[in-house]
Amino acid sequence: MMITGQAQKAASSSATEKVADKAVDEDLEQAEADVQTILLAQALELSKAVAEVVDRSLGARKAVPIRKSFVRSDIPGEDAPLKKLVTGGGGRGAAVPVMLYVALIWKCAKEPFDVKLPARKWAELLGLPDPSGKGARRIANALQTLASLQLIKLDKVHGEPSKVTLLDESGDGSKYELPSTAYSRGGLKRDLYFKVSTKLWTSGEFQQLSAPGLAMLLILLGEGGHNPTESPLLKALRAFPQGRDVWFTTENFPLRYGISASMRSRGTKELETAHLLETKRRPVGPPGTLVTFTTEKVRKVYMLQGDAVVEDEEATAKRKKAFAKKTASKVGSFSTEGSKPRLTKQPKKK
Repeated sequence: MMITGQAQKAASSSATEKVADKAVDEDLEQAEADVQTILLAQALELSKAVAEVVDRSLGARKAVPIRKSFVRSDIPGEDAPLKKLVTGGGGRGAAVPVMLYVALIWKCAKEPFDVKLPARKWAELLGLPDPSGKGARRIANALQTLASLQLIKLDKVHGEPSKVTLLDESGDGSKYELPSTAYSRGGLKRDLYFKVSTKLWTSGEFQQLSAPGLAMLLILLGEGGHNPTESPLLKALRAFPQGRDVWFTTENFPLRYGISASMRSRGTKELETAHLLETKRRPVGPPGTLVTFTTEKVRKVYMLQGDAVVEDEEATAKRKKAFAKKTASKVGSFSTEGSKPRLTKQPKKK
C-alpha cells in the first residue's frame, strides 16, 4: 500500500503537534511544581514566625511534655494513638493530626487545658498552604480525627471557633493533667513522659516532617533520645547536642509501636536527611569487651541530634565554649605563622 505525499504530510504534522503538546504539558507541570514550592516556602516562613510568637507567649516552657502512652502501648493487642494516626496514610495528610496534637499540648500549658482559636491560625502554625481555605479544612478534619480517638474534646459553637480541651495522651478519654504534676503526686508509670523541644517548631524542622518522620522522631524521643549524651568527650567535640543512644530488638519494636518496617526505614532516612538523627552499627556486648577475629552480632543505634535534643541554656553555652576551645587549640597546633624553628644546642665534642 503506497502512502501519498499528502498523507505523509498529515502524519508528520500530527507527530509534530503531539511533540508540541507534550512539551506544553511538561512546561505546565513544571510551572505548577514551581508555584507549589513557592507556596510551601511562604507557608513555612509564616509558620516559623507564628511558632516564635507561641514560644514567647509561654515564657520558660521550652519543651512540650508528652506521655509515653501516646507513642507506645504496653497492653498486648492494643495500638497506641500514634500508630492509629500515622497508619491512616504515609504522607502529609497523616502528619497533620500528629503535629496538631503536639501543638495543642504546647499551647494548652495551664488549666483548664483548653484553647479556642480559628482553624486558620492552626493551619498557619503547622505551615499548611492556603490557611484560610484548604488549610483550615485540613485542620477541621484533623480535629475530628483527634476527637474520635478521645485525645481531645470538641465543643462547637455556631459561628465561632470550636473550643478544644485536651484529654489524656493514652486515648482512654480521661481528664488531662500535666504529666510532671501527676507523676510527682502519684509516681504512676502511665504518667512517664518525654519532651519535644520548641526549637523544632521555631526552626521549622518539625513542620516539614512527613508521617514516617514524625512517627520515628516521637518514638525515639519517647525512648529517652531527647536527653543529651552523658559523654564529656562528645559534648566537647560537637558544636551541636547529641542525644543518648537508643536501640531496639527485632521483636520489641513492632510489639511496642506497631509501625511497619517500611515506615520505620522511611522515617529514619528522613530524620537523617534533616540532620536530626545519626545512626551507627555497633557490636552487641558490654563496654570493654575484647574484639575477636570472629563474626560479631551488631545492633543499629539511633542518636538524635541538633534541635531534637532538649538541653538547657547553661549546658548549651558550656558545650559551645568547650567546642570553641577545642577547635581553637586544634587550629593553633597546625599553624606555623609567626613562629621560628627552635635550634637545639649541640654539646661540644671533646
